[in-house]
Amino acid sequence: MVAGQLPREIPNWIGGKQLPAAEGKAFEKLNPATGARMCMSARSGVGDVREAVAAAKRSQPAWAERTPVERGRILLDVAIAMRGRQKEIAAVVAEETGKSPGEALGETGGAIQLAEFFAGEGMRMYGRTLTSGTPRKYAMTVRQPVGVVGLIIAANTPIANVAWKVFPALVCGNGAVLKSAEDTPATAWIFSLIAHEAGLPPGVLNVVHGYGEEAGAPLVEHEDVGVVSFTGSTRVGRLVAVAAGRRLAKVSLELGGKNPLVVCDDADLDNAVKWTALSSFSNAGQRCAASSRIIVFDAVYEKFRDLLVERTGELKVGPANDDDFGPVINERQLSAMLEAIESAEGRGARVAAGGRRIDDPAHASGFYIAPTVL
Repeated sequence: MVAGQLPREIPNWIGGKQLPAAEGKAFEKLNPATGARMCMSARSGVGDVREAVAAAKRSQPAWAERTPVERGRILLDVAIAMRGRQKEIAAVVAEETGKSPGEALGETGGAIQLAEFFAGEGMRMYGRTLTSGTPRKYAMTVRQPVGVVGLIIAANTPIANVAWKVFPALVCGNGAVLKSAEDTPATAWIFSLIAHEAGLPPGVLNVVHGYGEEAGAPLVEHEDVGVVSFTGSTRVGRLVAVAAGRRLAKVSLELGGKNPLVVCDDADLDNAVKWTALSSFSNAGQRCAASSRIIVFDAVYEKFRDLLVERTGELKVGPANDDDFGPVINERQLSAMLEAIESAEGRGARVAAGGRRIDDPAHASGFYIAPTVL
């Protein structure tokens, strides 16, 4: 599936139905590799979120009454349907993110493997029986659903992020409202389409698209959402924790980091350079686990630096399978990266490689940045 086969406007999924935003608003989704419009998407607000939460709340009790094994079987049907349409899902991921087709296909395969694993958790929904200190008594723990869960994801690995949140939430008997990343609404849409066609009961999974302030914040603040699972920036994660904490909702946060990679003086430097470049630059650096700080022992610093700069200069940037990585997700992110480089230079850093937007004819329309070493 490519953009021409997508709906002209990506709709929400609420109560098993595809619906536009209640206020009729939409926003433009661009292909980051070309800068061209890919599609429009529903721009949800408070009303859409409340409708989605209400649908999840209505559907959740019947879903929870099913045995964990039965829920797992239904989710396995969804995983099997995803595997049958893996190339179709990957094509949407590639077009939304600018990743190569091969990388998008690999990400989709990983999402399917996770879906299969968590479908199997329906067979392993164990509690615990504990020894009691009181004669003729015992204690036990029983797993119970929370109720309605709010799931907010990032755009860096869109189908993997969907699977990581949706399958664990549903196999445990919860109803879910997924707020897609505004940069990858089509991936969330095609997943929902496949899930419903595979037999997921209407209303168990609801999807709203839109901006964080307009759709994400109302989901976090909704009184019927018992747990919020958020993947995104540390700054927004703090806001989510505060908002959910006011009403004592449970919170799961997967946030960004400034991850160090240490190169010791006895390291195989060629191997160290290989893995440093892969960790730092894969997915255009848009990974919470990316190495953004390289700490090198003095004895090997200059040699390692020169090897890394040489390797960085060899990297190919573009959306094809023989490229090392593609564009960043949008113009705003590209500008933020360039501003960070400029700020670092102002504080004494020297650009040893990259440090600029790639603006030759093959890249000028997309959101490409040269791999950068400071």
